[in-house]
Amino acid sequence: MPASPLLLTIAATALTLALQAQAQAQAQNQAQNQDQDRGMARIAAQPAVKQALAYIEKNEPTTTANTLAINAIPAPTFAEGARAADYLARMKAAGLRDVHLDDAGNVLGTWRGSGKGPTIVLAAHLDTVYPAGTDLTVREKDGRLYAPGIADNARSLAAMLTIVNAMRDAGIATEGDVLVCANVGEEGLGDLKGVKHLFNQRKDIKAFVGLEPALGADGDPVTHIGTGSRRFKVTLRGPGGHSYEGFGLPSAVHAAGRAIARIDEVRVPAEPKVTFNVGVVQGGQSVNSIAAEASLLIDIRSADAPLLAKVEQQIKAAIQQGVDDTNQRWNSKAITAEIKLIGDRPAGQMAKDSTIVKLALAAATAQGRPAALDSAHSTDANLPMSLGIPAITMSGGGSSGGYHSEKNEWWSPKNAHTGPQNVMLTILGLAGVQGVAPPAIP
Repeated sequence: MPASPLLLTIAATALTLALQAQAQAQAQNQAQNQDQDRGMARIAAQPAVKQALAYIEKNEPTTTANTLAINAIPAPTFAEGARAADYLARMKAAGLRDVHLDDAGNVLGTWRGSGKGPTIVLAAHLDTVYPAGTDLTVREKDGRLYAPGIADNARSLAAMLTIVNAMRDAGIATEGDVLVCANVGEEGLGDLKGVKHLFNQRKDIKAFVGLEPALGADGDPVTHIGTGSRRFKVTLRGPGGHSYEGFGLPSAVHAAGRAIARIDEVRVPAEPKVTFNVGVVQGGQSVNSIAAEASLLIDIRSADAPLLAKVEQQIKAAIQQGVDDTNQRWNSKAITAEIKLIGDRPAGQMAKDSTIVKLALAAATAQGRPAALDSAHSTDANLPMSLGIPAITMSGGGSSGGYHSEKNEWWSPKNAHTGPQNVMLTILGLAGVQGVAPPAIP
């Protein structure tokens, strides 16, 4: 039956209104982008800011030297104390106010504004994935500096100091305060310990900019999507016994193997991306003992929170199926599994048209450089994103690769000054510059 003229008219009107609304939204977004670019250009052209930008470029050799000095101090997760003490002294020398260690071990210092703007956090994590005793000797090859932790995150810590020194040298006056934070517990089982404590204690933070190496991309891209993760320790237990005399008793190690095989059969979509990994397997007592206990460490990641939760349940079901398989094989009920949450990094995301993302992109544009967004990553910014607080992760400068690989991690100083320059302009846009631009964040 053909549609009536009235229905056709209503449908056509609805489509027209929808297209008009879409066009209006696009025009509004374009106008906002232009305003953002003009505002950032105004900040970048201000004499004191130009002086600070020049300072960062001119003093890149000092920033590189600080990168090497900071990286020479071991800082495994949960053992960042020596590096924290060194960085505290560096913060004081940079002229920050109220420099101190908080109860979590974070090093904090404040750049004072006029009091008429928001509190903005500029952060870089102190810890590395490498255990105590790791050889931190620097090797140079083909213009690259190789050393564990040099990119992730010694460079970012050095860049943060340079930004503060540049602002002080140029006499820049901000409206808002900048809370500079060298935080603990970003890597591995640190589970964002430092920023979780910070945001639990401070309720006045209005925006967050974290510094990391430029992960998997050229230039100085902006990360606006936080990959969430859930981490578990699975402990499988059984009766144990002698491998010959007790043969027929179920083994916790065998159950671990069956559980891993079941986990490996879980199917996940390519988009939205979700991953899982059994990273550590331990258990058993001796070659001739039926294992009474075995354990697995499991990591599950996605930027899609509902999908992350769904795959978590699939992984847990796979573990239980491995237990059931083992008990059935040996006609037993002796094998059990305890699943304990040991890490919880919330997923988060900033819209591409959010103020903080637009500011960071405008910072590059104002200097005639490409403005780029990075793919999703798991960083300290995950936490404020999940709380609804504007947050991004930016590059500490230079190019790098081989992360989390003791022999392969490298950093290159080529054009390394551009990262800190972008970060400083973004911070100034967020906090506001007295007499030049109001804070972009209320």
